[in-house]
Amino acid sequence: MGGDILRLGVMGTADIAVSRVIESLRKSKKVKVHAISSREISGAEKWAVKLGIENYFGSYEEMLKNRDIDAVYIPLPNSMHREWTIRALKAGKHVMCEKPLALTGEEVRQMIKAAREKDLVLMEGFMYRFHPRNRDVLEMCRNGSIGEIKTVESSFSYVLDDPSSYLMSRELGGGVLYDVGCYCVDVSRLMTGSEPVEVYGMFNLTRTNVDMTFSGQLRFPKGKITSFHVSMDEEPRYYYRVIGDKGLIEVPGAFVSFGKQTQIVLQKNEKQETKQYQGVDEYRLEFEHFAEAVLEKKPLLYDIEYSLKNVYVLEALFGSAREGKPVRV
Repeated sequence: MGGDILRLGVMGTADIAVSRVIESLRKSKKVKVHAISSREISGAEKWAVKLGIENYFGSYEEMLKNRDIDAVYIPLPNSMHREWTIRALKAGKHVMCEKPLALTGEEVRQMIKAAREKDLVLMEGFMYRFHPRNRDVLEMCRNGSIGEIKTVESSFSYVLDDPSSYLMSRELGGGVLYDVGCYCVDVSRLMTGSEPVEVYGMFNLTRTNVDMTFSGQLRFPKGKITSFHVSMDEEPRYYYRVIGDKGLIEVPGAFVSFGKQTQIVLQKNEKQETKQYQGVDEYRLEFEHFAEAVLEKKPLLYDIEYSLKNVYVLEALFGSAREGKPVRV
């Protein structure tokens, strides 16, 4: 280990890594990007020079052999998460893997097994969880501020204008449900404080079997039903709304704040109250939390078993949409 700083290797040159995460970690006192790797040395060198990273490798395998690296960040296409997470764990590296952790519950179970065999930290990257406003909303749900939680409504949409993106490939684990629907499933589980027992999904597929638009409902115990809509082909919007029997909380711009000022809106007793939040760097907060789990043995905000349950729900939703009927989780 690098003492009181986590030395991180970045696996691949995905946009989220080179345009968001690495830049965020420049200001961190707990995490240092020690290396970046790509399938070709030229790509790794290009980004290493551009981003000021000391070390670069022309293959993922080569980077995993480097003893100076404590942990790796995996922002690869979804279909590659299981393989490279397990290979990294077997190489003795702690792993931060981008959401969704994998495509099936069985894949996640294999990843968990590998982490436990090596006694290493495996964490799913859900940066929105580290924004203070989401923690405040959760506390309000738990302390009865809006009464008994009845439902959660959420949406995450954008326009994908890159036809070469892996998100347009079913073989690479593309599609909008796994890309951003995972946020909506997570926030439904989080704010209701329970697990769905049945789901129903509907999608619009491309000719290559990729879901461009997905709508879903989750049925929870005690009659709670949550709903969401996600799309890679609609005007950008991202929000969630938690509705109780004594009020509601709305979170505009919920899942991606871009470091800007944000807010939550509480409606109760026919009155509306708005709370403002200064911009924060969710990626830096997320990775520093990961570093504390590795270096200081602190517990994760959400453990890997929690992430497994999210994938179970995603798997059930896609199966429901394919079969055209509700599916038990």
